[in-house]
Amino acid sequence: MSKAPLVLVDGSSYLYRAFHALPPLANSKGLQTGAVKGVLNMLKSLRKQYPDSPFAVVFDAKGPTFRDEMFEHYKAHRPPMPEELRGQVEPLHAAVRALGYPLLCVEGVEADDVIGTLARQTAALGRDVVISTGDKDMAQLVCPHVTLVNTMTGSVYDIEGVREKFGVGPELIIDYLALMGDKVDNIPGVPGVGEKTALGLLVGVGGGLDVLYASLDKVPELPIRGAKTLPAKLAEHKDMAFLSYQLATIKTDVELDVGVDDLYPGEPDRAALVTLYTELEFKGWLDELQRQQPKARPATVAAPTGGLFDAPEPAAVAAQAASESRYETVLEQARFDAWLKKLEAAELIAFDTETT
Repeated sequence: MSKAPLVLVDGSSYLYRAFHALPPLANSKGLQTGAVKGVLNMLKSLRKQYPDSPFAVVFDAKGPTFRDEMFEHYKAHRPPMPEELRGQVEPLHAAVRALGYPLLCVEGVEADDVIGTLARQTAALGRDVVISTGDKDMAQLVCPHVTLVNTMTGSVYDIEGVREKFGVGPELIIDYLALMGDKVDNIPGVPGVGEKTALGLLVGVGGGLDVLYASLDKVPELPIRGAKTLPAKLAEHKDMAFLSYQLATIKTDVELDVGVDDLYPGEPDRAALVTLYTELEFKGWLDELQRQQPKARPATVAAPTGGLFDAPEPAAVAAQAASESRYETVLEQARFDAWLKKLEAAELIAFDTETT
């Protein structure tokens, strides 16, 4: 029987995507919480799909990486992280840990590199890997044992899925990015070469950058717009193309202190979750925790020594049974309206109000 796949979550990618895609949400103190809730929702949903898998959430560490040393303008155009998002990073990290999920941050590299290393190590063992991300760069990691999933769009990319999405297989994704560049990460690429041209060049010469630069004499004959001017452009920016290749390459040899067998989630820290959910005012999840709280075992009571009239009265038994009744937290107008109808039809109702 095959082992459950390793699930690696690109936490940094989902944090940004949740922040920009979901409506703003804040607690009564004004702390923004929408991105935290969005990412946690995704993690919980993903965990339900892979309940027996080793499961790790990977974030970018603070500080520069080796790519900044390689190219001083790497990601230099990005604005600073919005304060509304910055304030959600630590609560999210705390919540991930409290849920029992292993959380990884490694200085000097990006989350992609940590994910790439774990994916390659695990695939080399013959074990499947699922990478949950919205980052197209990760397509270079896809292989027979590695699949990408995007929980926000429902997309799944195996080798054939990458070819359908990008027009080239995983083995040429780095070359593809090197030619056209990446505006998000400020990877320069070759000026004037966009997605269609990059794809046309790679497919036309039947290989990556090395094959392309060894075949510049064939480029003018390719069915690409402006093909006759491309050889000179490619030759002029050859150094930039190969630098972009290095910048776009995900490291798969990061020194890590953990392996796949170290990444099974632990038990949730219920007390920490109660504190976090209370502070962030995630009432639905707080109520869920309270419903899941184990019931205390009843105290052992000595056998009665009296007669028939010493037995508990039926009313007491009924009261005990009533105390174990289920309840529902109403969060939607439709459910509230449904309960109003039930109350109108009931012979007897009771209200309990609490004040602090």
